[in-house]
Amino acid sequence: MELSKQSSRKLVVAGVATTVVALGLAAWFASAPSAESQVQVKVPVAPPASASSAASAVKPAPAAVPHKTADIKDPPPPGEPPAIRTKEQGAAALMSLPELQAWSALIEKNSNGKAHGGLLEYDPVPRKLNGKNYWQFSFVENSAESALRWESFLVSSSDDEILVEDASSDEVISLARWRREKHPSKRTSIDSSN
Repeated sequence: MELSKQSSRKLVVAGVATTVVALGLAAWFASAPSAESQVQVKVPVAPPASASSAASAVKPAPAAVPHKTADIKDPPPPGEPPAIRTKEQGAAALMSLPELQAWSALIEKNSNGKAHGGLLEYDPVPRKLNGKNYWQFSFVENSAESALRWESFLVSSSDDEILVEDASSDEVISLARWRREKHPSKRTSIDSSN
């Protein structure tokens, strides 16, 4: 007899819970705006495994929330492309240029190993140019006494572009133009700016 009373109570509680949820949904649908202005969000609903789990999971029905219509806005302007390489990867790409490899070897040879070619980040804040961020490096002849700048470069964080800061004209030029006009492969010292 006791078992049937518990089952009956559980069924009554489950029925009340179902009724409360149904009334809440009915109130929400009655106050909801038209289907054209609604944003539909799908929420997975798991049915209770038994009447006892329904009785223990009885929660008050959610209050009806007024639905706001979505404002139609223009998309935001394009921002900085996502970085595809780190500053360290950019420096490695710069040092792998054949011109910088040759300059490094030449500096080593001419100084009998007392000076080395290397990169110096001359400004840790990326430079913004044409909507892209660039890391700023100088290739230097580095010795115990000083670091002498040979050339300054901008290395893009969002693609594989490398630009050269032309000291003679104060403009930024492409790597191809730098090679074509400045002939860096023929350079033999810090003073050899063509």
